[in-house]
Amino acid sequence: MFDSYAEIFAERGAAYHAAMAAFPRARDAEFDAVLEPLRGLPEGLLCDMPSGSGYLAAHLRAGMRYVGVDPSDDFIGACPSEIERIKAAITSVPLPDASIDYVVSLAALHHEPDLSAGFLEMRRLLKPGGRAVIADVAVGSSPARFLNGFVDANNPMGHEGHFLDEHTRGLLEQAGFVIADDASMSMPWRFESVADAGLFCRQLFWMPKLSSGEVASAMDEEIGFDVIDGLPHLRWALRRIVCNAA
Repeated sequence: MFDSYAEIFAERGAAYHAAMAAFPRARDAEFDAVLEPLRGLPEGLLCDMPSGSGYLAAHLRAGMRYVGVDPSDDFIGACPSEIERIKAAITSVPLPDASIDYVVSLAALHHEPDLSAGFLEMRRLLKPGGRAVIADVAVGSSPARFLNGFVDANNPMGHEGHFLDEHTRGLLEQAGFVIADDASMSMPWRFESVADAGLFCRQLFWMPKLSSGEVASAMDEEIGFDVIDGLPHLRWALRRIVCNAA
């Protein structure tokens, strides 16, 4: 049975947030990559959906305003008080039509059971000429195999991700978007040590019965590390789709 984002993070949102709090810089490359298509565009209001605890907000350039949308009590509760956030499903956001300049969705839509409805809601929120940037795991990639294989076998809830595939572009176009760019991108996770990488992923993906060493070994075998400037970087990669409101 496919568990929705709201169901999953009602159970393990606190564990996910604890990992992000312990290693807040590990995923900097992801945040930078998902915001890169907005560089050079006018200042405006960015909606992050689903937002977790507002991790993206710290990476915005000066002048950009932020609102996070997430259904998880744990994520909303852990979000810093100065960050605007709304507790809601991403398919039903209590904001007016055409009230948002930019939408970003990072590494969470594979838990959304109705992508079509999610994309329609993003399009409803965007102003004419607005831009959406979606980055998530691609079907058939190493992260996809790791998540739906090793994590699925060791997370008490399992992991059944519905990853971006050959139908994703069509769903976006049906929702009223024009695709500007669509590519697989390297977004390596950076750590001080391989042991830290194991600790992070053990908590982030909630595999409490495994040691951090066991998790790190699986990460190395199934995804791999590169050593850059003396530090291990997990070879994480996501598909990034940049689309404009038609």
